[in-house]
Amino acid sequence: MPTKKTNSTPANWRLIKSRDIADCRVFKIVGETFKHPDGRQDEFYINKSADWVQCAAIVEDKGIKKVILVNQFRFGARKTSWEFPGGIVDANETPIQAAKRELLEETGYIGTKAKLLASYSPNPAIQNNLAHIVLIENCKKVADLNLDANEEIQLKLVDIQKLDSLVASKKIFHCIAINVVYFLQKFLLKIPKKNK
Repeated sequence: MPTKKTNSTPANWRLIKSRDIADCRVFKIVGETFKHPDGRQDEFYINKSADWVQCAAIVEDKGIKKVILVNQFRFGARKTSWEFPGGIVDANETPIQAAKRELLEETGYIGTKAKLLASYSPNPAIQNNLAHIVLIENCKKVADLNLDANEEIQLKLVDIQKLDSLVASKKIFHCIAINVVYFLQKFLLKIPKKNK
């Protein structure tokens, strides 16, 4: 058995082989065998998915910047969840293109200015994909919703300054949506860093 090292830089394991276990429409489960430089190897299970995108869509309402939130039933949580419009980035899309498409489909809104705020790994222990946050400004309602077969969505415009209270009250509880709140406030409200 190898000696356990503490407080040292972890080694990079090398992928040896990969096998499909399950294809679940929006993601695949694969078993991937990795080998450590010391010779150990083991199989690890990875949730492979396309990248995701979340839209921080801004609407000006009487001089107040508001963000579009969507409320929809989430089968994993078995309850409704207030979130930002978003979904899967299709193979032929950039995150900004996907954000614009998802925003129009889920809300009927379009914007005139889009910017990628952040890209991060939702769970690097078991997932391979990235989640992208796209800021879309100057949004206006131009169409009806164009939802998938099992989607039912309620829309709400929320003052950006009130997002923290929605997180604190657990009305926003999706960790990816909470990341959007953080990056949106950091970008738009220019939250100063606290001195240590």
